[in-house]
Amino acid sequence: MGKSANVTPRNSVSADSEAQRQKMQMETVERTEDIQVDGDQSKFSAILNILRKLVGVADIIDMHLSLPSQLLDPIPNLEYWNYMESPKHFIAIAESDDEIERMVAVLAWWFSKLLKHTGRVHKPFNSVLGERFFCHWDVPCSATSGSSDVSWREDTASSSITNVSVGTDETVDKLRVEYITEQVSHHPPVSAFTYRCSERGIEAVGIDHIKAKFTGLSATVAPGSESKGIFVTLKQRGNETYKCTHPTGSIVGWLRGTLKVQMIENSYIVCAKSGLAAVIEFKEERWFSKDKGNVSGKVFRYNESIFGDKIASWRLKDIPKTCEVVATFGGNWDQQVTVQRLKETERLLIDMAALQIADKSVKPLEEQGDLESRRVWEPVASKMRLGKFAEASRTKRAIEENQRTLAAGRKERGEAFVPALFKPDYSASGRPELLDNAPINM
Repeated sequence: MGKSANVTPRNSVSADSEAQRQKMQMETVERTEDIQVDGDQSKFSAILNILRKLVGVADIIDMHLSLPSQLLDPIPNLEYWNYMESPKHFIAIAESDDEIERMVAVLAWWFSKLLKHTGRVHKPFNSVLGERFFCHWDVPCSATSGSSDVSWREDTASSSITNVSVGTDETVDKLRVEYITEQVSHHPPVSAFTYRCSERGIEAVGIDHIKAKFTGLSATVAPGSESKGIFVTLKQRGNETYKCTHPTGSIVGWLRGTLKVQMIENSYIVCAKSGLAAVIEFKEERWFSKDKGNVSGKVFRYNESIFGDKIASWRLKDIPKTCEVVATFGGNWDQQVTVQRLKETERLLIDMAALQIADKSVKPLEEQGDLESRRVWEPVASKMRLGKFAEASRTKRAIEENQRTLAAGRKERGEAFVPALFKPDYSASGRPELLDNAPINM
C-alpha cells in the first residue's frame, strides 16, 4: 500500500499530539506570569485573554495552570470551596420527625451552599498535594424546644441564626460543626472532605473534583469524574443518608465585562431509606429574558430497586406518574425559593438574599502545621493584600516549584502519595473515611 502503515488519518488527532498541544497552550499562558493588572477591568481583560487561548480544551482544570497572583483572590481553595455558608441549615436537617420535612430541610441546606456564587466570581489558590484545612462553626441553638417541623425554616424577618430554632438540647447553647479536608490528589486535583456535628449525629462527606471548559462566551464548571456528590448521614435517624449531587455552573457576562454565575442543568437528592427523592432543574437565564424563576423541582416517592439508578438522568418531565409527588418548590436560587407540600399552602424554603455567610473559626497561623492551607498560602496572600503582586507571584512560583521537586522525588523513589487524614480507598464510592488516627488540628 505504501511506505508505512502508521499513517494518521487527516482528520484525527493522536493522544500524543493532543498532549503536546495542551502543553504548548499551558506554556503560552504561563508566560503571562508578569502581566500588569490595574483594577478590576484590567484583571477581567487579562483573564479573558488567557481563556481565549484555551478554547476547545476539554478540561482546563486538568492542565494545572499557574496564574499570576494579580488574577487570583487571596484565599486557599480548600477554605473557599466549602459547603457551610449556613451551618444553621445543616444542623437543622435531622430536627423533624416527618421524613418529608427532613428532605425539605436537606433542600434548604443544599441551596444555602450556593450562597458564595451569588456575588463576585472568585479564583482561589490551587491546593498543593497533602494540603489540609480545619475550621469549625459554633451555632447558637434555642434553649427551649420549638415545633420540630418548622425549626429549619428561614426567618423572613431576619437572617440572624438566633431567630431559628435549631435544637432541643437544654445542656448546650451552641452546636459545633467541624470541617476537615485534605488535597488527596494533584493529577487530577481532588480533595476529600468531612463535615460533622457530633451533638446532632450529622455527617456529610464527599470528594471535590471539578472540570472546566471555556467556549468563548461562557466558562462551564461541572463536577469531575471523581465527584459522586455529598453524602449527608443522620446517625440519630437510623443512618438515613441523602446523596446530593452538585449543580453545573456557567460563568457568563464575558462580552459585557460583568461576570456572574448561572446554575444550569439538573441536580438530584435521593434517600434510599425513606424512599424520597428530589429533582432540581435549573433554567438557563437570558440577558433579555423576564423569567420569573430560574429553578424548579419536585419531591417524590420512588422505588429504589426500580428507579434508583435512573434518577440521575431525569428531568422534571421524566418523573413517572407512578412516583407520588409530595412537594414542589421553585423560585430564584440566588434570591428566594419557596416550597409547597401536597394540599398545604406555599411557604418560604430559603431567602438567599437575606442569608449571610457564617464566620468560621480557624486556629491562628502559629498553631497551624506546615501543610495547613493558611500557613501554606499566607506568604502569598499577605503580599497580595499589600499590592505587592510581583513579590507574591515569585513566592507563589517558589511554592509550586517545591511541589514539583517533591513529586519528582517520590517518582524517583517509586513512592505513591499517601493521604494523612483519609483512607486511600475513596475513589469508587465517593465517600471518604477519616483515619482513626488522623492528625486533626481543630
